[in-house]
Amino acid sequence: MKPSLFLGAHSAAMACTLIAWSSAAFQAQTFHVRPYLQDASPTSIRVMWESTDASESDLSYVEWGAVGAMDFQAFGSAEATQGTNQVHDVELTGLTPWTAYAYRVVTGVAVSETHRFRTPPAQGSDENFRIIAMSDMQRDNAQPEKFLEVVQDGILDFIADETNGGELSEDVALVMIPGDLVVTGTNYNQWADHFFTPAAGLFSDVPVYPVLGNHEQNTAFYFQYFHLPENGTLGYEEHWWHKDYGNVRIIGLNSNGAYAGADQLVWLDQVLELTEDAEHVDFIFAQLHHPHKSELWIPGEIDFTGDVIERLENFTEATGKPSIHFFGHTHGYSRGQSRDHKHLWMNVATAGGAIDHWGEYPQFDYDEFSVSHEEWGFVSVEVVDGVSPHLIIKRLSRGKEADPMDNAVRDSLVLRKHSAIVHAPTPLYPVSITLAPECVVLQAGPFEAEEIGATHGQSHWQVASSADGFENPVRESWKNFENWYYNVDTQAGDDLTDESVSTLNENTVYWWRARYRDREMNWSPWSEVSIFETGTSVLSQNLLANPGGEDGINGWTVEQGIVESLTDGECAGTTPHSGTYYFGVGGLCDESEYGLAVQEIDVSDSADVIDAGEAALLYGGFLSDWSGSDLPEMRLAFLDEGGNWLDMTDMLSTLNTTWTELSGLATLPSGTRTVRCELHGTRNTGTDNDSYFDDIFLQWLGEDCPEINEVATLALAPWRSDLFVAPNPWTDTASIGISAGVSGFASGKITCMLWDTAGRAHPWPIQRREGRLLIERGNLPTGHYSFTLIQDERPVGKGAFVVE
Repeated sequence: MKPSLFLGAHSAAMACTLIAWSSAAFQAQTFHVRPYLQDASPTSIRVMWESTDASESDLSYVEWGAVGAMDFQAFGSAEATQGTNQVHDVELTGLTPWTAYAYRVVTGVAVSETHRFRTPPAQGSDENFRIIAMSDMQRDNAQPEKFLEVVQDGILDFIADETNGGELSEDVALVMIPGDLVVTGTNYNQWADHFFTPAAGLFSDVPVYPVLGNHEQNTAFYFQYFHLPENGTLGYEEHWWHKDYGNVRIIGLNSNGAYAGADQLVWLDQVLELTEDAEHVDFIFAQLHHPHKSELWIPGEIDFTGDVIERLENFTEATGKPSIHFFGHTHGYSRGQSRDHKHLWMNVATAGGAIDHWGEYPQFDYDEFSVSHEEWGFVSVEVVDGVSPHLIIKRLSRGKEADPMDNAVRDSLVLRKHSAIVHAPTPLYPVSITLAPECVVLQAGPFEAEEIGATHGQSHWQVASSADGFENPVRESWKNFENWYYNVDTQAGDDLTDESVSTLNENTVYWWRARYRDREMNWSPWSEVSIFETGTSVLSQNLLANPGGEDGINGWTVEQGIVESLTDGECAGTTPHSGTYYFGVGGLCDESEYGLAVQEIDVSDSADVIDAGEAALLYGGFLSDWSGSDLPEMRLAFLDEGGNWLDMTDMLSTLNTTWTELSGLATLPSGTRTVRCELHGTRNTGTDNDSYFDDIFLQWLGEDCPEINEVATLALAPWRSDLFVAPNPWTDTASIGISAGVSGFASGKITCMLWDTAGRAHPWPIQRREGRLLIERGNLPTGHYSFTLIQDERPVGKGAFVVE
């Protein structure tokens, strides 16, 4: 708390009796920081500013009142900052909710311009409002006026366009800032020069709510300049806090150093528990500085934010109230989402700090993120209350150095509180067939939903090795309708209804399922589970010599840097994916910033097939690094008879710290006579080059995969299409049988898998009785079920029934 000098409201006449200072003193007083707004409630708000003459603090007050009137005066407290300068903090009370007011600040003879604000709505009053979120405006010396531009040409112009020149305070409720307000928090002058002055036209009319970034350095200036809600853990009140505005609860967190620990998480748990029963709260917004995952700058990631995300996900799952965590630290924009929860991830930087460009730092294409852009900008969140609470979120971009933009909408989405019904997809292929393991492409039916205008946003695919194995699938894929990474939408053209599955085992039975999500993060139930079997591989033997370093580096040519064959833990390295050795491209025992290992394969014997455009290679391997910074990459290049490059594939790469299998399929360009396999290792941090490779493969695809409608029927035990259940519906007991004239299940182990309408598997016991299978209800709930019979680990039939 700041020390109080004067409290309360006074009439203009009373205030005049207090002014008895010389004209010389009046001339000395100026504003070091112009008025700005803090900690608004439906009936109160704080006005703060910084003056330059402590001797006149007794003459500092706020004139306020209805727009055009300003009949009241309020005095508050003052606290010394540097020299004779003081930060003033005046609380205006007795206000009416959702009402416009005018105010101005008087400090000696220094009088501010007249500004406006609007109080928040009363709890449960169903009003709509807008929030602006931005981060990391610490000054970049190469672009010193960028934050001023983001505020003036960005936010203020955007709001003027949205309101046709209306009042700023009538449209924007508050500003959220997830940290890094200045370059060096302990540098006093930066607070006025770099932060408050460029944003004065915004903060004078709209309350601002920051949290601490790493650049603030936990400085006392931060706690002097801001009066944030004091409802955090005792002793840490303004380090973490929460604030309600309309139907949104905003939670401010401190993700820095020792503060990012158990005390804060315990407090967060308590706040979320209280929020579960807060009927007026429809959405939770959390803001903190550091990311859990960051596509543009992975060294900035921390685990604490992951702990916060997990709690918000659980809260959303339990209550149905969507949540968002806003962050910064990485200087660019990213928007993502949790896979299994209605929770958004939003990096709202950068509002002034130097952009983190593609290729400049360690980076990674995470499944969670749909959009990442290297740019300056800010985010607008329109909050709509009432019978259908929802958010309209837009990213407004100022572009980058080489590509400036003027509030271009680079991303937008709608997030509703209420769930919408998305129908489970229909599995189309493969269903009860055999195909080569390299030819597996899962296909499901079109997207369908109850909501008019709903569109397909995401698909989730799982392949399991048993009917009840989906908790630990052998293959899994989650794709979004868009994925903007490194200036390219890698999902362009994907309609999300099919998914290629690679590196399955030969001669194996697999189960698969899928689910669809709309663009407002509503998932369908899982589809019915379908079954297929892989046959014999159509791939050749591995064309590469020594693919895993078991023979040192023989077979590979080191064209740049260091390449080593390493054993488990050698020179502080990792454990091989298989065998005794793996490759360290860039080196651990001896190091280089960059390493390149090459193996060239003569393919001239296949010239006719290559020149006809019918030759394809499957390539890939297992890649890893140590800490998520150094970058292992693999690609193929295609050379003609004279050694000239014809084409090359994209890089396969990962920043995962565990072995990750990557693969690609390449059709060889006509004229190819040599295939060049390249392993690249790039050191981004530290002294070691932790770019690891093992079990590299390069194989001919011996024959084309058949079209879906050309695949032969399943070569398993005969598929019983004539199974029936009697009675159906049933209550206590039913039997599964086959029509007359068809042999029954005379031998072999029989098991049964049931699936409910949500796609949940229920392994269920059955008994043989005279060619029929008896199924007993037990504790099986009422509902509709599909079932698959499995004889000797092979699917032999399916059907459906209703339990009443």
